[in-house]
Formats: sequence, C-alpha cells, structure tokens
Amino acid sequence: MNWNIEIGKQITMILSIFVMVLMVFKYRKIGKENLFFIIGYILFSLIDIFCYFYFKATNLSTEIFFVIGFLMIVFFLYLLYYFQLLYWPVLKKIQLILLILFVVNVVVMFYIEDDLLHHFSFNMLYTDILLLMFSIILFLYQTFNSDKILDLNNYLPFWISVSLLILFIGSIPILYFRTTVSQHIYFFILFMLNLISNGILVLGLIWNKQERLG
Repeated sequence: MNWNIEIGKQITMILSIFVMVLMVFKYRKIGKENLFFIIGYILFSLIDIFCYFYFKATNLSTEIFFVIGFLMIVFFLYLLYYFQLLYWPVLKKIQLILLILFVVNVVVMFYIEDDLLHHFSFNMLYTDILLLMFSIILFLYQTFNSDKILDLNNYLPFWISVSLLILFIGSIPILYFRTTVSQHIYFFILFMLNLISNGILVLGLIWNKQERLG
C-alpha cells in the first residue's frame, strides 16, 4: 500500500482546524457543559499541529509535548468532562475514582518509566484510554436511562462520546501492532480513524440544538 503519509497528516490538521473554528463559532449554542472537551480537543489539535512544524523545522524530538500535553492534560480534561456530565450520585463517585486512578497512574509511570517526559509511554496511553472508555460507558448508561435518549441527535455529548469511542478503541489494535505493520498502513488507519471521528464530531456540532447554559 502506497499511502502518502504527509498528505494524510496535512488533511488531518486542516480538518482539526475546521472543527476548532466550528466549535468557537458555535460555542454559545454548545453551552458551557462541553467546555472541558472543547479545551481538550483544541489543546490536542494545537499540540499536533505545532509538533508537525516544529519537527519539520528542527528535526528534534517532540515527545515531551505529547507526554505532558496529550497523555496528562488532554486526557485529564476529558475525564473531567465526563465527571461534569454525570449527575447520578453513584456514577459521579465512580468517575471521581477514575480521576484519582488517572493521577495515580501518572505518578506510577514517573516511577517505573525511564525518562518519561522524553519517551512517549504507550503503557500510559493504554491506561488513559481504558479510563476514558469506562467514563464514556458510565455516561452512555446514564444517557440511555434518561429522557436524553428521546433526542440523541440533538445531544452533543452523545456524539462526542461516539467520536471518542471510534478514535480510541479503533486506535488500540494498530498502536499495539505498530512495530509489525508498515508505516503506510499504520498512518492510513490512523488517518481514517481521525477522519471518521472528526466527521461524527462535525455532525454533532451541526445537529446540536442545546439551549445556551448559564
């Protein structure tokens, strides 16, 4: 397979910029309850774009930006996002435990990983994804047992959750087998996952009819 990796990365960046602009444009309609996700998504997109051009210009490692910005800050914001969305007391307590486990995981990784800040930890990534998946399951359980299920098309957090599920669950197999597949296949699959995930996010932003909060 002869996939053009550079074009794929550039299309992904353009798409993420479009999504960011759409988020800012529709912020009043989206409401404050999605703020943590918006900040996390914008931060991750800006890190990705910055690292692309930084590496092109300097040929220096960008691991530290992804470790701190993505593995630590972005995932923490996503977990906070679901903590804010959950209103059932039991589910909210479970989500708080997941947040604590996230912090514990960061501390443990600093202890067991050599030079964590300059070495992207896939073990940390897998744990982050697992915690995020549990958070989404809690949210979907709450949603499917509430009145929100009657109007899912207009409920942005549902589409955000579907987008994240596709992106991260789909990423696990290809990330795990990253050393056994060609770079072209690896980056093509990641490109398609980003394309589908962002496409769902765009649909959610367009369909959302949530009233302004606060």
